[in-house]
Amino acid sequence: MRCRTVDDIAREALRIIGEEKASTNEPRAEFFFRGESKNHKSDYDSDPLGTVFQSYLDRLGLVEYERELYQEAMRLNVASFEEDRTMVERVARMQHYQLPTRFCDMSTNVLLSAHFACGGGELGTHKSDDDRDGFIRVMKAKHEQIKSFTSDIIIAISHLPLVSARNVKPSQPRGLGYLTYEVQNNRPGFFGEDVDEDIGKQLRREIQHVWAFKPMMNSRRIRKQGGLFLAFGCGDGKKSLEPTFSPEDYDNEDAPSYGIKQVDYIRIAAEAKKDIREQLRYFGMESESVYPELSNVCEELQERFKEIKNKEERQ
Repeated sequence: MRCRTVDDIAREALRIIGEEKASTNEPRAEFFFRGESKNHKSDYDSDPLGTVFQSYLDRLGLVEYERELYQEAMRLNVASFEEDRTMVERVARMQHYQLPTRFCDMSTNVLLSAHFACGGGELGTHKSDDDRDGFIRVMKAKHEQIKSFTSDIIIAISHLPLVSARNVKPSQPRGLGYLTYEVQNNRPGFFGEDVDEDIGKQLRREIQHVWAFKPMMNSRRIRKQGGLFLAFGCGDGKKSLEPTFSPEDYDNEDAPSYGIKQVDYIRIAAEAKKDIREQLRYFGMESESVYPELSNVCEELQERFKEIKNKEERQ
């Protein structure tokens, strides 16, 4: 089905979730969404479920520059992170401002995801994909795969930008010594293999997985976007995990995407994107609301009044 209205999108989301709930017995599993207006693979139009879903850091091939990206972001704009008390908060903020990180932002709000799938989130490249269908990924996670922002594994993943790739070796005993040191500098109670071998083994195992987590709602943007993140760990040398998020790996504890899967997707007709964006405004889904900073509000207002002017000139 190619959705053409907000009503179509809402009905399709409820259908997908309802069918998944009816076919499983996981009362505490949670559903969330990601809207995408841009195709990341050549076959995405024909098979969105077949595309590899990665963090932007992996997708852009910038893993080897992770440490430098973080350092430069801090050096050039340290004042923006003054309110962040932890690395998790800092990396989440960087992700929301488009820096490639190991976090990937999702949403618990399907209408917000529809806004992004229709190109509404693309400030600066305004509505550039109106000639291509948009997609909303419908994701599901086991309760135990959804962590708090204070969870040890989420904190460990957030500290990976502080460690060079050659010093990350989760397959080897004590292979995360440098990472443990960096975490302990910020969280003294964090234990690694230097304190407890079993805890160290657990960390080395868990860091080779993808996890969902709920962040601290410490910024207007995160609150507006119904924040939920996926945190991508890594292999030796920070090698990408390449999780499948497939039904087959959902129950495979050795798979990188264990406990998290893409249930289905919602497809939005390219020719309907503009109308759906207009409909979403009645639900408070507009770019100046999703991106509440002044510069973004001003840019969105400029684009909106250009459209109004063009409509009036055509009449």
